[in-house]
Amino acid sequence: MPFDKSTPQGFTVMPRALQLFLALMLCLAVSGQATAAIDKSTSSTSLTLNTPSRPYPAETLLDIGIPTLNDGLSLTDSDDTVFPEVRYAEAIYFSNQLGKVLEKSGAWGAIRVTPSSDVIMDLYITGTIHQSDGETLDLDITAVDSSGKKWFNKRYKQTTGKYAYDRRLKNLGDPFQNLFIRIANDLLKHREKISDERAIELRTLSELRFAKRFSPEAFDNYVEEDRKGILHIARLPAENDSILLRVRKIRERDYLYIDTMQDYYDRFSQQMHLAYQDFRRASYDSVVKSRQLNAKGNRQIISGIGAILAGIYGRTQADTAMANDASIATAAVGGFVVKAGLDSKQKSAEYNEAVAEMGSSLEAEIAPQVIELEDRTVTLTGTVQAQYAQWQELLAKIYQQERATP
Repeated sequence: MPFDKSTPQGFTVMPRALQLFLALMLCLAVSGQATAAIDKSTSSTSLTLNTPSRPYPAETLLDIGIPTLNDGLSLTDSDDTVFPEVRYAEAIYFSNQLGKVLEKSGAWGAIRVTPSSDVIMDLYITGTIHQSDGETLDLDITAVDSSGKKWFNKRYKQTTGKYAYDRRLKNLGDPFQNLFIRIANDLLKHREKISDERAIELRTLSELRFAKRFSPEAFDNYVEEDRKGILHIARLPAENDSILLRVRKIRERDYLYIDTMQDYYDRFSQQMHLAYQDFRRASYDSVVKSRQLNAKGNRQIISGIGAILAGIYGRTQADTAMANDASIATAAVGGFVVKAGLDSKQKSAEYNEAVAEMGSSLEAEIAPQVIELEDRTVTLTGTVQAQYAQWQELLAKIYQQERATP
């Protein structure tokens, strides 16, 4: 039925269907039984971690470096409940989790979480955390080999259900283990396409890159770069080259440091594991409840405004005192529903604040660690990237001293 624009006071006649719609919304709001979003209650079946289709010769096993993931804080906005101290911990934790899964596949050489991409490895796995809130994990992962050739860039996202955090379940693993298995399987798929000869070439290229860093005047002509930025071996030094032998000793010391750093990352992950799982469990509950309360609040506000409009309209059209009183009551209930909706949204914000408090308490679990080297103790009070830069400076001095020694 079309609106009648000839009505007094400039109001239009409300169609019967719209009246019924507003009445239905009002009943739902007053009853307080508006249906909220339902919790996910999925049980995720563990994926199979693939292994090589054939045994790889030892000299073809590629060493993998996993620089700690980018925390993704630059991608967040004011509406995101993300805590820098937690994201920093997650960047290390997720990198370490991925490394442990890759080790189990038996397809690789040494797998190390590294302070940065400055550590020269045969294959680099880098990534950015786009979302991590206990319910959803979203990572952007890139694999690039020592020559600079990109194997792939892919987005991995997984949403888990509440049973992933049920302590009553036995052998409760990481809720997002399948995401790391998918990454490992994709890496193995690309490794299977590479010949043993190419794998050996990549390992040799890594050694030459390391040698060039410490002695550019001696190794500058051994590696060349094409127009696409891909590195190639131009020529090889003699196996008994004295400078190469010194560089190999320096690289062994670098490995020692990196392996010590790996112990640090392992301890770091172990120490934060229980506290972090509690945090993720609470974060999961908060995210779900926050979403439910926000949705409920929005519905209540919409239906409340509809009730107010219906009440105002009723007063303009009322022919009797009883009808006028009913319209006033309708508008009043609508105001109550709007307030209830705003209260629900406020409660949603309170859940987010609760997670913020847990994030602060978790900070104590991820304090800097002290690591022991062969001849010194290093206290990691700054960033691990800064520590590794200092270590590289020390290695350069050791190399120069050894070269000067007859």
